[in-house]
Amino acid sequence: MDSIRWIHEARLFTQVHFRPLLQKGLINKWVTVTAEDGLTLLMYKKKVVSDEQRNIGFLYGFISLKENVTFASALLSSDQVAAVRISDKSGGTTKVLLEENKTDLDGAGKVLFSSWPLMSSVQADLELEVGQKTKALSGLAIKVLPFIFVVGFVMLVFYFLLMYQIRRYVFVPIERMAYRNDEHLLPYKELLPLQQRAKADKTFIESKENRFQLLTESIHCAIIFCSEVTEIETINAEAKALFPDAKKARTIFDFMPISCHQNIQAALKGEVGVKFEITSEDKRRIYKWQAHSFVNESGFQGLLLIGRDMTKEISLMWQLEQLQPLSVAAEKRVNTEAMLSELTYLSRLPQHITAAQLRGWIALLTSVLDDIGKADEGVSYLPFGELLAQESAHVVKIMGIEANRVLLDCPLEVGVRVVAVNTHLRSLMRVLFMMVMSNDMEERRLSIKTRGSEFELVVMHDMASRPLFFWMIKALLDSLEGEKKVLRYNALQLNFGLEEIESAEELEVLPNELLVAWIVNDYPNASVVQESLAKLGVSVEKYASTDSFFTQTSEVVKFDVILISCDQDMDSQINMTEALKLKYQRDKLPIVWLNSIFPKHLDPDVFTLLGCPSDYVLHKALLEASQLEAVMPILSNNQTSSLVIVGGSRVSKAIWHAELETYDLGVQWLADLSNYTAMLSYHPQASIVLLEPQLGLLLQAIQTSFPDVRFFSVQRWDEMPDNVAIFEMKQPYSGEQIRRFTEYVTQKVKH
Repeated sequence: MDSIRWIHEARLFTQVHFRPLLQKGLINKWVTVTAEDGLTLLMYKKKVVSDEQRNIGFLYGFISLKENVTFASALLSSDQVAAVRISDKSGGTTKVLLEENKTDLDGAGKVLFSSWPLMSSVQADLELEVGQKTKALSGLAIKVLPFIFVVGFVMLVFYFLLMYQIRRYVFVPIERMAYRNDEHLLPYKELLPLQQRAKADKTFIESKENRFQLLTESIHCAIIFCSEVTEIETINAEAKALFPDAKKARTIFDFMPISCHQNIQAALKGEVGVKFEITSEDKRRIYKWQAHSFVNESGFQGLLLIGRDMTKEISLMWQLEQLQPLSVAAEKRVNTEAMLSELTYLSRLPQHITAAQLRGWIALLTSVLDDIGKADEGVSYLPFGELLAQESAHVVKIMGIEANRVLLDCPLEVGVRVVAVNTHLRSLMRVLFMMVMSNDMEERRLSIKTRGSEFELVVMHDMASRPLFFWMIKALLDSLEGEKKVLRYNALQLNFGLEEIESAEELEVLPNELLVAWIVNDYPNASVVQESLAKLGVSVEKYASTDSFFTQTSEVVKFDVILISCDQDMDSQINMTEALKLKYQRDKLPIVWLNSIFPKHLDPDVFTLLGCPSDYVLHKALLEASQLEAVMPILSNNQTSSLVIVGGSRVSKAIWHAELETYDLGVQWLADLSNYTAMLSYHPQASIVLLEPQLGLLLQAIQTSFPDVRFFSVQRWDEMPDNVAIFEMKQPYSGEQIRRFTEYVTQKVKH
């Protein structure tokens, strides 16, 4: 009590008792308390502990903000603050802790008060309220502000109305005069000279544009104007006809050939004298173009392209160049100089010419000369493709030259056309084959197409050094009332009409899903045959050699046609044919021979393609061969069992194939059993030999689907099913091992 009384007498500005206030204290926290005389204080309570950590009492601290002159002075030190008040809003009543204002507040105008919550460590809802003085001028501005806003809005509306009227009565007529070509008189006399001048300028510009358009359409040139980014600005009718895609294009690069893009870019960069040439294949025209750069109306670099049709001039120049070495006498008769020139040409060819080939050449030459001197004796009708096959085979047989030296491009629809064939037409075809087969050019091609009833032949030639052929072709073509034209790159075009009859029988179509096994061997130009087979729409299984046909892994069930081709290795062709006949125990098999030279021995039981291969002869051979019974690789006729060998390396399969040829077993080679259904559906009693481990679940599924199938393995592996018979063999496989294994399988199958 003494200590409390001492504190009361020493620290506080009040005479009331504090004991009732002490019960409201919170340990280590500030709280607000109100004394009996109405004074509001901040009280802090702290626990007092002895050295032995025993509680010996509490220490209370009191602060009176209302009497704190220093704190109030600090809050009022700002010029903007005229009064300050701190209140406690807790408990539903307002307790003023501090209230102070400046002495000059009275008479200084109105005071604007603002309040905010005050965050502090005191356990109370404190609020800070600040008063600021307002001047008389600010109050006047607040009163006048609505009036200013109304006046401003009225002025803004007046401004927009004024601008609308000015545009309506002044600028709209001017705009109509400048852009809309309004013929009505303007409402202002001051604008009449401008209207008249605009009409005069427009008439002058339209007149110049019409003259320019008439000029571009009358000079017989293709003209294209482009912007700085090669966008098309103007293009005349001739250029549109030359480039039909130009109307859809945005720039000239969208329809111009790629070969001229570099020249166009050079002209855009300002290069002078840029020229290039464009050949239109579909329109058969040659244009020489000149590119000129200029500055357009926008101040940027523009481009003008002028193309001139030079087809007739260049054609005449080519013909003069090609015909220059030939004299007029060479066109009328053949003489000894032409014959000697031809023999000299043949002697200079890079390839060696044998005596037999030279005798054949002279025999063919003599037959053609005899036919030229004879009158037409008779006419026969046969397909044009058959005529080409007969004459090319005749030349190959007489000369002994490879037929594939000529790339014969004759579509099937042209080859089946039945035409009238006479001696001169046969001789002309013979001369063309002789010329193409015997020249030393890189490309030896003979292309044939039709335009209505007219036949067009394009042949690669070297007549500039062979006047004899020029004379023979001209003599034979005159009798057929045809025309010839010398093209670029040593090409000769022949056009003539032939009498044609409608065939009583329609073109027979190859069977659907026809599958051809093609054994290439050493046949050159295999890509040409591959392309023809693709045109005919047949499926092709390609094998590099005879051995690969018998050993290569395949899931094919049957082959409709077997095409065996060769060049020099005719023995492999003959041996494979005999092996297939022996295997299937019949002579009539769907086998087609394709030879590059005339074969020494012809097999009457197979279909032999003689002469140059073409779509027509391939179609005819495949159609006839497909009438025979198809060949099933896995099973031969009169064979009681078939063998399916799964897995194994190329060396292993070659050893097995060589040993199994002596047994009466049909053998099929598979890489795996993933597509077993397609194969076992035709051979549900096959014996499957596993050279490599297989999945047990797969083997059980096969056994369930095909109960008569037997499995044999040459090695053990983990999780091997019980339905697999084991006959262990060690690699490398030997003939004795394979023989004993075959006997083992045969015994198992019989039982």
